[in-house]
Amino acid sequence: MHHPILPLSRILTLVGYGLLMITLILGIVLKKIYINMPEGLLLITLVVPLLFPLRGLLQAKRYTHAWGSFLSCWYLVIGVDVWPENPALSAVILLCTTIWFTGMVLFARFSPFDWKEIPSERFKKSK
Repeated sequence: MHHPILPLSRILTLVGYGLLMITLILGIVLKKIYINMPEGLLLITLVVPLLFPLRGLLQAKRYTHAWGSFLSCWYLVIGVDVWPENPALSAVILLCTTIWFTGMVLFARFSPFDWKEIPSERFKKSK
């Protein structure tokens, strides 16, 4: 039996993740963040790390949601760092990251352990 918050956590995770990726790509391409740095370097350092948890997030892997929440801390730092340069874009980055983080933590907390739901026969006590 699944917890009723799981569908909401999946929606929050995927929406926050997608919006964060779109925001970062548009911010880099339109030269709204880190305007003095090369676009290629920004894409590698800001967007490529977002690709690492993509497969696990789409497949609803509990472990990916757990370690992905640590990855989101990097984007909180970026959102705060961009604030003096572009407060509006920074607010969007911080909001997207917060939504993404909240969804991942809720999913990691309330998704069931598959190996605990159906115990193996060899671990059952014999009488």
